[in-house]
Amino acid sequence: MRKFLFLTILLVQYSFSQSRYDKNAQCVRKNNFSEKERLTRFPFSNTSQIKIISFKGKTDGPLGHDLINYMNSIVIGKDTLSLNLYEEITNLSPEQTNQLTDIIFNYTHKKERYAITPFGCYTPRNAILFLDQNNIIIAWIEICFGCNSYRTSDRKLTIGEYCDKKFDMLKAIFANAKIQYGITVTE
Repeated sequence: MRKFLFLTILLVQYSFSQSRYDKNAQCVRKNNFSEKERLTRFPFSNTSQIKIISFKGKTDGPLGHDLINYMNSIVIGKDTLSLNLYEEITNLSPEQTNQLTDIIFNYTHKKERYAITPFGCYTPRNAILFLDQNNIIIAWIEICFGCNSYRTSDRKLTIGEYCDKKFDMLKAIFANAKIQYGITVTE
């Protein structure tokens, strides 16, 4: 009987803590930075165009490995865009850029911060490239939508505070820009 009571209490506590976590993880618009304010932040303040890409590996290595190696090879502030390397590439329109900055700077989780356990599947297929007026890459965000993880070229560049639907919102920008690989199509 004691074991049953203990298990019941444990399950009830777990179910309440899970719903509290779920409510806290919800994406909400907490900040209200204007488009003008958002565009003054790095790297948007130095960017003349933003490209979103999909990248399909050409070697027999692990999935995502080619994109990781390519992003690591970019010399920020010196390398230009090589169009032939990408599966798909699209310029973000001003409206899409506004959506991107809104998601990054204004959406966050509901209440207190919490830790996210990293996943071991990191197989990025997509990226956001920030280019200056000379087509030189000044920053990048590499994204794995499969495990909701990312990495960037600079510590100052993030996708903002994590919330449960943030990657879905970012994924929608890629989908609306007609990027399919890594979004609606995978291997």
